[in-house]
Amino acid sequence: MKIHHSLTYSLIVFYLVLFMGCSNDPSVTHTDTEPPSADTSKNQSPTKENGSATLEKLLDQYDPPGRDIWQRPSQVIDKMGDLSNKVVADLGAGSGFFSRRLAQHAKKVIALELDPRFIAFMDSVKLIELKPEYQNRLETRLVTPTDSKLKPGEADIILIVNTFIYIRNRVDYLKHLWDVLPEGGQLIIVDFKKKRIPIQMPKQTARMELYKVEGELYQAGFSNITSDDCALDYQYIVTAEK
Repeated sequence: MKIHHSLTYSLIVFYLVLFMGCSNDPSVTHTDTEPPSADTSKNQSPTKENGSATLEKLLDQYDPPGRDIWQRPSQVIDKMGDLSNKVVADLGAGSGFFSRRLAQHAKKVIALELDPRFIAFMDSVKLIELKPEYQNRLETRLVTPTDSKLKPGEADIILIVNTFIYIRNRVDYLKHLWDVLPEGGQLIIVDFKKKRIPIQMPKQTARMELYKVEGELYQAGFSNITSDDCALDYQYIVTAEK
């Protein structure tokens, strides 16, 4: 079931927009969905929020038709191994594309998101898409641009999908993630290759080269860094350990 093509999901979006769309909370910091370049990460937030766009438009951007095919979520989750006794934090969860799937495999999933509209959307849609036993495994949590709101040792794995280039002060933020991970904990980054691909967002100039991602992970103190740029056609998968 595609979120943006379902009448049920459309109704959810309608009511969320109705009740949340008029909010002008000055405490919420909004950024563009497209960073001007990978080198300007200090001006970005750790999610892809855009306060000027409607929730429906954001869903169309982040969950476009065919994402299941090129993103291959099952393959990404399989690479994470046995999750039955693991807690996974999905940083920059957006609509919950990965969070809802992970909830069917992991002991617990913490969906971390900067945009409160996505938090409300995930809380609503999980009641429709997930069985009750899986609903209880999925917790949504509102974060800030500098704090993941994870407690030390709370998550065994932190997953960052299509979000890394939007993190401000990336090395410092990676150090924060290193601090909250337990010994042996994993950080997994999935993002777009910096080459010509039939994906419009983010633009090629905004994407990060794989070696730069690896370099920043090393700077933050991570080790056993392994990269796979073959499993997915348009993206690389980087795994690092504390």
